[in-house]
Amino acid sequence: MTTPLLSVRNLEISFRSGGQDIPVVRDLSFDLSSGEILGIVGESGCGKSITALSLIGLVPSPPGRISGGQILFQGEDLVQASQARLNAVRGNDISMVFQEPMTSLNPVFSIGEQIAETARAHFGLTRAKAWARAVEMLALVGIPSPAKRAHDYPHQLSGGMRQRVMIAIALVCEPKILIADEPTTALDVTVQAQIFDLFQELQQKIDAAIILITHDIGVVAQMTDRVMVMYAGRKIEEGPVTEFLGDPRHPYTRGLISCIPRLSLPPQDHPAPLFEIPGVVPAPKDLGRPGCAFAPRCAGVQPRCHTETPALSTRAPGRAVACWLETEDAL
Repeated sequence: MTTPLLSVRNLEISFRSGGQDIPVVRDLSFDLSSGEILGIVGESGCGKSITALSLIGLVPSPPGRISGGQILFQGEDLVQASQARLNAVRGNDISMVFQEPMTSLNPVFSIGEQIAETARAHFGLTRAKAWARAVEMLALVGIPSPAKRAHDYPHQLSGGMRQRVMIAIALVCEPKILIADEPTTALDVTVQAQIFDLFQELQQKIDAAIILITHDIGVVAQMTDRVMVMYAGRKIEEGPVTEFLGDPRHPYTRGLISCIPRLSLPPQDHPAPLFEIPGVVPAPKDLGRPGCAFAPRCAGVQPRCHTETPALSTRAPGRAVACWLETEDAL
């Protein structure tokens, strides 16, 4: 069996608040192989983004910290790595595209300077060679007239162009893993489609593994090979994207898929209302309580769901689900 490029094992992340440690990610394990696109989905507050930040050593400390588990990159545990080593890995081997390009880019430096800075920091290039590399990266991500645009400042670019610049910065060192955290949040639908097409093209060119964090099931269907569903800081389901969409096993996963708007043909006078999952994600201070965190929102809740936390079952190859409603036959 091929060794995964990245293996996260029993990851625990907590934040200090009110004199106690509040868990926000608990007992999280997953693998990522070279060239694979893994989608991580779930509502806001489920732990997706903080998990991504933990992979590159950017959990804000204090108040946050990785309180347990391992993050094995090519066999090396990054949880135990020094800050100098994390600085070397971040951007060089593992890069991240953040949600808001306008707040992630420095407004007082040109976009060419910001890309070139990354190249100089990791490759030790001269200013001239780093600038040439920046222009090359702008061309790679589809920005027209890259030699001219390299002199522009972030405020001179559209939202879609700024996001392309963020992708260029993330890819300048040809990382083995690219993390995209809601990369099209502030963009209109047409530009979103262009950005995701770009991700697919680049993934084929550089053969990087991609972790795509999103709450958009349509994007998951289009982009990913495998999907991991998170809820209240835990992994509750995982599997190939075709099985995730065609045979979801967890009630929360089924709810997410049911929330996708569907057109009725021919048009109806009274179309069915949009489905919604009742209730809200529990507050972080409530995450350590026994039982299934989804129980208050689940239509099929059982008495044991309130008192016993379901273990993650992996009896089927490539599939995992944490739910008391699941039986051995169902898997």
